[in-house]
Parts: sequence; structure tokens; C-alpha cells
Amino acid sequence: MYAEDKFREIYNREPETEFCPYRVCPLGAHIDHQFGPILGFALDYGVHMAYGVKNNGIVELISMNFPKRVQFHVSSVPETKEGDWGDYLRGATKALSEKYKLTKGLCGVIRGALPSGGISSSAAVTICFMKAICKVNDIKLSDSEYIYLAKKAENEYVGVSSGKLDQSCETLC
Repeated sequence: MYAEDKFREIYNREPETEFCPYRVCPLGAHIDHQFGPILGFALDYGVHMAYGVKNNGIVELISMNFPKRVQFHVSSVPETKEGDWGDYLRGATKALSEKYKLTKGLCGVIRGALPSGGISSSAAVTICFMKAICKVNDIKLSDSEYIYLAKKAENEYVGVSSGKLDQSCETLC
């Protein structure tokens, strides 16, 4: 089942959709954050998200790959991570809200096309969600802003030590 089908089943309406590709890095993935040489490219596989706007500011997402529904309000993201896949969504919301006013949330279903690990699935989830939350809040980001804010979310909120290889490949490819 695809994310769009699951969304229709749960919410009984047509969704908006977003996609972010995974990336592969045959050279340099572990030296990216130390400013070493890198080589990365995007795949045709990635993260798909089917969603709809929630005017009350609530974010409510279900993953087809991981247990636990994630739910929070765009104006009250917990200060500390919770240790689940939703930390990437909360981190993206926090990074965005430091620069832009978020008033609308979204409900949705997110699905990765391949098993997580080694293909930058966390950055793909972050960017895919960030595109959707920006769209429902009428925020237009440049590619550089997507890269910067997604990296900030992972580095500062989630605690992942990374450079900008993942976010750059996934945004620019």
C-alpha cells in the first residue's frame, strides 16, 4: 500500500503529496562533517508523504515504516528529543519556526521506499516533511535554506553529527 492510499483510507479525502529522494555516497559519507572529500548522488527511491492541512496547528503523522503516531503543535515543539522517528519532524518544525511563523499543521502518512540506514533516510524524512509544512504555511524556501534548515534540525535537535552532503544531494539532485 502507498502513502496516498493509506491517507485516503484514514482521512477520507484526497491528499497533497511530497517526495524526497534518498542519497548514496560511495566516498566520504563519514568524513562529510569533518570537511573531507565527498561524492554523493540521489536515487529514484525515497520518502513519499501524503498529507492534508490542519488549520489548528497540530502535526499528526503516521509512518508506514515505524510504529507510533507522531503528534505535536507547531508552536510548542518539545525542547528535548523523544528518541523516535518523529524527532526529525519536531527538529524541522523547530528550525523553521525560529525564522518563520508557523500557524498551520498537517495530518498525513509517510512511507520510505527502502529500509532505513545508509541511504540518508533521516534527511529525506526531514526534507520531505519540511516541504509539506512550508507548503501549508505558504512559506517559500530557497534550496540553500532547505539544506541549511534540514541540517540544523538534524544537528541541533536530533543530535546527528553530519555535514550538508545528505541535504544537498537530496535537495539539488
